[in-house]
Amino acid sequence: MAFRYRLAILSFLLALAFAPVAQAEDADLPDAGLLDVDLFQPALDAVCGVGQRLGEGCEAIRARPILPSAEWPWRTVGRVNSTDRNIRSHCTGTLLSSTVVLTASHCLYNFQRKSWIPVQSLFFVAGYQRGRGQATARIARYVVDPVHDVTSRDFKADFSQDWALLVLADPIADAKGYLPLAPFNPAAPTAKVQLAGYPALRSHVLSLVELCGATTTDRAKRVYLNTCAAMRGDSGAPLLINRGGDYRIAGVFVGTFVTQSGVFSLSVRNSVFEKALKGALDAGGS
Repeated sequence: MAFRYRLAILSFLLALAFAPVAQAEDADLPDAGLLDVDLFQPALDAVCGVGQRLGEGCEAIRARPILPSAEWPWRTVGRVNSTDRNIRSHCTGTLLSSTVVLTASHCLYNFQRKSWIPVQSLFFVAGYQRGRGQATARIARYVVDPVHDVTSRDFKADFSQDWALLVLADPIADAKGYLPLAPFNPAAPTAKVQLAGYPALRSHVLSLVELCGATTTDRAKRVYLNTCAAMRGDSGAPLLINRGGDYRIAGVFVGTFVTQSGVFSLSVRNSVFEKALKGALDAGGS
């Protein structure tokens, strides 16, 4: 009874938090308030591990086209690898400058040991593909949402606070380039919403979610809700706005959840971490 009571309260609060952007083509999009699971799912396996959706979800991941990671703009995307006390894992990251990489903050936390991963156990491989990368860099420090205390044993972020900036120990050559942030109007029909990452099912190749479906946002305008076929390993991947081959970053993918209508993806909007990025650049992040 107590569990059902808490679940009812959670559903009610989420129903208040999310509101679809008004546009005609959103008529079939389910209400984001129908969440029936915890808000944060560290495993991020929803799209490829939810009961009857298992086969369909995994097929969607395998069907993603492989990208030429040595070419622009895909060489700006890479793997964030961690080796922490015999536990190896990876996420996705994107160069925002020659020394700043965008990813998700839960990629920097070891949930099994309840501790933040030290920077010496992290490195970024730009343009990674099948065991090779265009460039590799160590991490000097990372910047996360103020809600976190990285000296503690706790991870406190909800979806809208689950972003991180990795400041590299040495710059990656400017020839690799970087992707700019850009404002995004979900109601604008002229741009494709896409996502590029390294899902666990195909962790050694960069692949593209070509269609992330209609976009809605919460009332606080901190997260985007889409239907990107993303899973564990894609965490930290850039939510891309593609206007005729001109790619810009609208946000960073941080999690998936399940409603009665399907599996959905959440990305933190770039406006949430834009000030922190400016601070990192002003401090020497080029």
